[in-house]
Parts: sequence; C-alpha cells; structure tokens
Amino acid sequence: MDKNLISDTIFQLVQSYRHAIRIELQANHLGLNGMHVRCLAFIRQRNQCTANDIVQHFSRDKAQVARLVKEMIGNEWIVKSPNPDDKRSQFLSLTEQGILLSEQIDATQQSIQTKMKQDLSDEELEVFAIVAQKFARNLSE
Repeated sequence: MDKNLISDTIFQLVQSYRHAIRIELQANHLGLNGMHVRCLAFIRQRNQCTANDIVQHFSRDKAQVARLVKEMIGNEWIVKSPNPDDKRSQFLSLTEQGILLSEQIDATQQSIQTKMKQDLSDEELEVFAIVAQKFARNLSE
C-alpha cells in the first residue's frame, strides 16, 4: 500500500468538495470562504450566538473571528445586538440576506452530497463514516 494513500485521498476529497461548493455557490463572486460557510451555519443553528461561541466551537483565534464577523456584517449577512446578560458581548444573528445565503448553502451541500453518494451502497457509506470518524478521533487524542 502506498504510504501516502490515506493523506493523498483525504486531501483530494477535501479539495474536490471545496471546489464543487465554490463553483455551485459562485463563492468567489460572493466573497464567501469556508469559514463564512461554517459560521453562517453555526449562527443559524444557535438561538443566541456570540463571537466567543464561534471562537470556542471552531478553536479559532479571537482576532481571526473578529475579522470574520466584521466581514460578515459588512456583507450584510449578520447583525449584532446587545446581550442583556453580559454588556461585554453581543449576540450575532443572520439578516434576511444571511438566511437566504445559509439556505442556499444548505441546498448546495445536499446536492453535492447526493452527487458524492452516487454508486455507493448504504453499507459503503456507513463504513466510510465509521473509518472517517476513527481517523478524526485518532488525530484529536
């Protein structure tokens, strides 16, 4: 077995997935990157979300998240509102435009997943999920 087979395969899969998402969403035209996509989904799923929640969840630097939030506000995808329980933090929520973009991202991801699963049995998909989860767990330990 090729000693780089696993890492090469994972890299190729991730690159292909990212490329398909970018093309489908016309991400370059929107100024959308992977962290935008992940943050929009995260904010959408949470009832009350702060920048610190994003820092914690994605294990990112506070300055990086601050820049990301600023970009998303500038693109009118999210807005800030006061946190009544903590004057030092603000809640982030999706704007109408952010909701529409988030829904478009969800639909695109579903479409791409459907394409990825072509010609694969349920058993193959289950084995893939188990192996991928083991890879992730092994790396996080």
